[in-house]
Amino acid sequence: MKHRAIWMVVMLILPFLNSCEEDYEVLGFDNPNSQWTDSATLRFTSEQDKTGFVYNVNNSTGEEFWGQTEAKFNVEFFSNQATVANISKIDFYIYAQEQVGDGYNYLGGTEGVLLKTISNPTEVFELSFTKEEVYNIFKNQYTSNQTDIKIGDIFEIKWVITGTDGQVYDSRTDCVGFNCSYGFDAKEAIVDTWIGEFEYKWIEVGPGTVRYSYDNINVGSTGIVEFIPGSTEGQYDVLDMSFGGAYGGPRGGTLTYDVDNQILTIISAESYYNSIWEVVSVTEDVLTVYWTNNFTTRYSEYGTIELRRSDGLKWPTGLSIVKL
Repeated sequence: MKHRAIWMVVMLILPFLNSCEEDYEVLGFDNPNSQWTDSATLRFTSEQDKTGFVYNVNNSTGEEFWGQTEAKFNVEFFSNQATVANISKIDFYIYAQEQVGDGYNYLGGTEGVLLKTISNPTEVFELSFTKEEVYNIFKNQYTSNQTDIKIGDIFEIKWVITGTDGQVYDSRTDCVGFNCSYGFDAKEAIVDTWIGEFEYKWIEVGPGTVRYSYDNINVGSTGIVEFIPGSTEGQYDVLDMSFGGAYGGPRGGTLTYDVDNQILTIISAESYYNSIWEVVSVTEDVLTVYWTNNFTTRYSEYGTIELRRSDGLKWPTGLSIVKL
């Protein structure tokens, strides 16, 4: 599922849809008769690395899948004449844009389709919805009869704010210029099984490791190990192959991965210390390795470490490790 060509268009359209994502100051009004609806607006932010829905393409395995199927936004209300305590509810309406050939079709009409209602909103509240919810809203409107949201589909949110005083602000009709809507899309992301920050936990520690570790390693010790792209295609650098257990400081190395045979090859950056991994067990979320080095026999430096991932990707369950 590759739709990279659409990104030229997406890059042109999204800045307009996302105009309310920018920081701004609510403008003041000198008119003593102004109402809270004259300056009402919402600000959207997100703690997600990528907003909207994300389709992952795994660079190391070729696997493709939806990696982020729920969109989450933090929403704040602003007005010169009112606080969020003066708001009884906010209705959110959604529109969609589908690509049809070389053109686009705007779905939702003039009023949009009700997506969510937030009653008695707090100062900062979460607006969240799934890819399936959004698709079900528009599935009968798609002219292309698509069976799912596609990479490059663009969505727009507008809102109707109802005050406890009965006044209503409708961004669909009452807004001119900026901050009238919020836009997001379904995008593609290149991911990799062997790139990221992974939590490690020591579940067995040799007595020499306890004695000589540069990071005071004991059973239960945890930390973060980082895998980054290597100097050439298909290589990955590990900044500390000893997970804090080596004498004298971090000992890095390089990995390569054979996807067809599920073989991970490691090259220790220092032949003097020569970190070695052996697979103990592997599940989709936890890779357990046994770590040794050139001084294991002499100084009892060794240990068993769990590498956990929480990025939605999976460790290859048939993995074996080869040391060069």
